Formats: sequence, C-alpha cells, structure tokens
Amino acid sequence: MKRYSLFALATFTTLIHANEALDILEGRKKAEDVKVAPLPEGEAPLSGAIGATNAEGKVMKPFVPSTPSEFSVKSHEIFDPYWAKTKLFSDEKNAYVQEVSLIGLFEANAVWGDVEKTVGTTTTKQNIDDVTLRRAQLGARMKAFYRTEVTGVAELAGPSRMNGIQTLKARTAISDSTGVTIGKFRPLSTGENNTPDAALLTSERGILSNMIAPADSLGVMFDAKNKDWSYNLGWFSGDFNDMIPGIKGDGFINAGMAYEKITPTEVGPQLSSRWYLNYLHNLDRDGSEVLPRPGITALNYDQVFSTGFSMQQDRFGFHGDFTIARGDKNAWGITLMPTYWIMPGTIQLVGRYNYADTDKINGVFGGFGNGRDPFFNNGESPIIQGDEAHSFYLGADVHLYENHMILRNGFEYSLFRDELGTGAENESLLWQTGAKISF
Repeated sequence: MKRYSLFALATFTTLIHANEALDILEGRKKAEDVKVAPLPEGEAPLSGAIGATNAEGKVMKPFVPSTPSEFSVKSHEIFDPYWAKTKLFSDEKNAYVQEVSLIGLFEANAVWGDVEKTVGTTTTKQNIDDVTLRRAQLGARMKAFYRTEVTGVAELAGPSRMNGIQTLKARTAISDSTGVTIGKFRPLSTGENNTPDAALLTSERGILSNMIAPADSLGVMFDAKNKDWSYNLGWFSGDFNDMIPGIKGDGFINAGMAYEKITPTEVGPQLSSRWYLNYLHNLDRDGSEVLPRPGITALNYDQVFSTGFSMQQDRFGFHGDFTIARGDKNAWGITLMPTYWIMPGTIQLVGRYNYADTDKINGVFGGFGNGRDPFFNNGESPIIQGDEAHSFYLGADVHLYENHMILRNGFEYSLFRDELGTGAENESLLWQTGAKISF
C-alpha cells in the first residue's frame, strides 16, 4: 500500500491491518466485515467533539470509526498519494534534519440571514450576505537533532489583525516525558481556543472564547507527562505584534493539566475521554496587549479559569466546558457540543450551545456570522455589547477526506441581550456554509 498522509498514517493504519485495508480497496472484503483490534495500552486518546493538543503540543488524533464508510475508504485510495507529497524530506539517519513537511489551511465561509435589534417597541432589521476567505495559513514543520521540532505558520488572508506570523516555535525534548517550547505560539485557555483552526467543527468559536482568548505571543512553556496525566507551566509576554512580539511588561503566567484515557468496554467500542484545567494570571492587568486580544480593548482580565471534558465512543462524541474570566468586568459561560456520525468518517452532525454572562454593563462583547470574532473582523462588522448571550448551532460536516477536506452547512440562532444597559435585544438566524482544505 502507498504511504498514508499525516493523519491517516497515525490513525487508519493503526486500526486496520495492511492486508485487510488492501482487500477493502480491491473489493474482496467489505469494510463492515473487518474486525478492529483495540488500540495498544497507553495510546493517546482520540479527539472528542473538540480536538485538543497534548502535553507535547501535538494535535490529538482525529476520530477514526471502527467501521469506516465505503466512501471514507475510497477517499484514502484517491487522496493519500497527494497528501503524502507534503512530506518534503525524510531521513532518520540524518544527524541534523530528520523530516521537513508543509502544513497549511485554506478556508472560505459564507453567511446569509437577518439580524433584528429590538429596543422597547422599535425593531430594526439588518440583512447579512457575506462571503469571505476566512483563513489562509501556510507553513512548515521540521524535526531536527532527534529532539527538536520547529513549527512556523503564517496567516496570509482575511481582514484580521493577525496577518503575519501566527506561530514560530521550537519544542525540545528534555527526556521522554518532558520538554520545553519557546517562541511565538498560542497559550492555553479554553477548549475551543486550543482547538487548532484546521480541527474546528464550526466556522467560528463561541462568543466567550473569542472574548477572553489571549493572542499568540512570545513565551516559554515547560511540559511533562506521567502516564495518563500531562502538565504545562509557562510565561508569555504582554506584547502584541503580528510578526514577532518583544518582551513587554510583566506578561502573564499560564498553567494547565489534563487527564487522557482510553477505557475498554465489555460490550461495544472503547471510550476515549479527556479532562482539562487551564489557568491564566495576568501580571499586567489593563496594560496587557495580549489578554485579551486587540479589538476587545473594552475588557481587561486579571485571571481566566477554564475546565472541560470531551469524550468519543464510536459514532457519538461530546465536549463541554466552563470558563470564568475575572477582571473589571467579570464574565463566565459554558460550551456544550454533541456530535454524531451519520456516515462514519464521512458525514457528521454537529450541535453546539454557547452561553456567556456577566454582572457588569457591556461585559459581553461579540458579533454575528463571519464578524463573530472582533479580532478577525478588524472593526468592519457591527460589534454588539451587552450582558448575556446565547447561541444554538446545528449543522452537518461532510468529510471528503478525513479532516483534510470538509464541506460544512448549518443554521445558527443567536440572542444577545443588554438588560443592564439599553434593554436592547439582538436576534439572528443565519445560514452558514463553508469549505476548508488542510494538510
């Protein structure tokens, strides 16, 4: 068989022996007739409803169904040879550089619908018809000196303030279970914020996640792993720069811990689960340019706590988290995201409920559709302030080639209230569609 691409090599071949996969591709055996052995003890758990990174900063494996659809199997036959070409160089005997691979993400989104604003007895309506290239990221990953992995990614498109270098970091393994990462990268915060853009199941993150998300900045992070537990402790500069930040102010302390486990069951598929707890302590208070990101300057946070749980058992997945941000205007909220594979490995139903609340006037801050994230829209879309927000999303993702090629369609209803201020209510019902390709 030809060599699998990045995700497929790490997952699909683990679950199906090479000769059985070949039988499926050549039509001599049906996919449902293949018996899948359980993952080896100690294997990293699969990602649940929301992806995550482990202690080493590597993306957890995407869901691979025990009985993949025939379409999913055929897509590997077609696309594996092309995605394998993203590995530009590989030589384990080279003492300096062992591997160089291209990485990238291109995503376009479209939103149609109406937003209604009601103040007292007066209602005004705004039509939204927006198509945008939401993300265009290109970079490379290099493994060097047998202990170091260097990753660089540039954001190339969209009206974001983040056009420039998104990530430029190097992780060096100190031992088999510990390491240190230094450079510009994403701090630990909520489950949604720490889901890589390519692994998001919706086009945009929730309002609360966007509000409290720290910008990628210059930092250092130590990581350790002990059996099913992982630990992180680091520091980040309070300076924001779309290229390489400098050392400014006292910065903020960032810590996290997670527990990941695969639990065999007596009957049926095994259960993959992950629990996390992340903490940020802002030493600069209102002087920070990073916490929160530029574009949300009306809000400043001293501390952010976030904890959550995700699980995956065959077709069903779920993620939930709770986050609280403390500062001049405290804010808190939850995210609940169930998922279900209608056609394993190909068509996935995605639901999401976001809730954000505050005890201060204008303590909740965000937008709608492609302008949901104030950091992305750069002030070009209407930004709404209030004290309570709800959103309900239901859609379907068609995985043309695992997580590498996805078509997305769904409805989202949002309600934004300003009961502590003008008493206004903003409601929206939007149809969202998008497509992304990643490697």
